[in-house]
Amino acid sequence: MRLITKLLFFLGLLLGSGLVNAAEIDVRLFSDQKVQRFMVTPDSADFLLLALNKSGEVLDTVYDIFPKDPQRSFVISIQSKRLLLKLGDISLGEFDGLFFGSKDSLHQFRISANRKDRAYFGGLRILPKTNELYIINRVNLEHYVAGVVESEAGHVSELEFYKAQAILARTFAIRNMNKHRADGYNLKDDVTSQVYFSKAHYANKDLILKAVRATKDTVLVTLDCDPVLSVFHANSGGFTVNSEDVWLQAVPELRSREDSFSIGVGSYTWERRIDAEQFFSYFARMFDVKNDEQLQKALLNFDQEERQTHFKYDGKRLKLTKVRHDFRLRSTFFSVDLEGDKVVLKGKGYGHGVGLAQDGAIEMSKQGYAYPSILRHYFTGTDLEHLRFVLKDY
Repeated sequence: MRLITKLLFFLGLLLGSGLVNAAEIDVRLFSDQKVQRFMVTPDSADFLLLALNKSGEVLDTVYDIFPKDPQRSFVISIQSKRLLLKLGDISLGEFDGLFFGSKDSLHQFRISANRKDRAYFGGLRILPKTNELYIINRVNLEHYVAGVVESEAGHVSELEFYKAQAILARTFAIRNMNKHRADGYNLKDDVTSQVYFSKAHYANKDLILKAVRATKDTVLVTLDCDPVLSVFHANSGGFTVNSEDVWLQAVPELRSREDSFSIGVGSYTWERRIDAEQFFSYFARMFDVKNDEQLQKALLNFDQEERQTHFKYDGKRLKLTKVRHDFRLRSTFFSVDLEGDKVVLKGKGYGHGVGLAQDGAIEMSKQGYAYPSILRHYFTGTDLEHLRFVLKDY
């Protein structure tokens, strides 16, 4: 494999991102909801609780834990743009910021917020923002990758699939390291970045950790050594989609191709019933035409043998991604039938269709394909490359 200038540039982004070291990233937790109060419980005794100033610099040690201390839970809430910290019924003061940290990257803690319980490795930074809390996990990159793989696809027992998914998660993190740097962290934990709901600790944990170790420091790059846009979806329906058919930009690595591995597995088919008058009226409005027999006949004859990007009528085109969005469909790959006063959309695939299809990748893994073949199948003109910095082992 070739390590050349452009990959070194991305390593430079890591080193210059304000992290403790190049092996760590900052991920905002509970980023898709407002948190005003939560509880954090460290699972090991060796940690420090530090007070931060408004600039994020360490002011003092709030709580220094020794091994003989019992397990404890801290409650943090926000009031007038400051953090209120309690240990049980004991108030420990008000602060501009807090950091739970340890020298050990395997330090674990549990969080309870908005009736959701999660567990993580690493450190925890808490900042007040207007009328909510920012909870930021400073975590080893490989621990983060394992958590993403479990959160995004932890329901199967396929090692080669997990290896491919780990590489995509790592590649996304490297490519998007500065996505939210202006806000004081690197990535979010929701679908706008990558889903990261916990450390890897459920049923397939051991297999996921094995896959992450086996692909350690490996990312997917273009032939010019740029980290790829490592997107994925559930099922292609038998054909993946060009990037520009969903988004604005054409990406050479994200080309439409036949994907027989997704056929008949997982979430391959779906069906949706919609009020016929509502459905026909929608298209009449979109094309600025009458809701007449001619339009309805055109719609009822719409049958995709292969994926199409638009519905065409009266010399105009309507992008199927808009139809999918407006009717909340699983995919754009569907045909139209009429049953009574309902139109029945019979569809294939699940998701935007660009990049790796998880169901297809799982099937490839079951059939004995190794992760490089899986990735080459879904990403055109790509190669695997290794990052040249040292990450701590699990």
